[in-house]
Amino acid sequence: MLHTHIPRLISAVLSIVQASNLRNRVYAMEDRLDILEVAIEDIERINNNSTHPNSLISNIVANVKRHHATISEYYEQ
Repeated sequence: MLHTHIPRLISAVLSIVQASNLRNRVYAMEDRLDILEVAIEDIERINNNSTHPNSLISNIVANVKRHHATISEYYEQ
């Protein structure tokens, strides 16, 4: 009888470990997204405050803002 419960116990423990690892990966992705958002805001601010804003940087920032929802959804998956 004990030999039927050991695989279930091992399976339950492994499931908990796997869920914990997945949760940690999601938190790490959220942190990366936050860092990227702050970086884009900083780049935009610096570019806008310069005497000659770089149009390439402005276009990149505009594209990132335009696709913000897509990027956020990707990290939420």
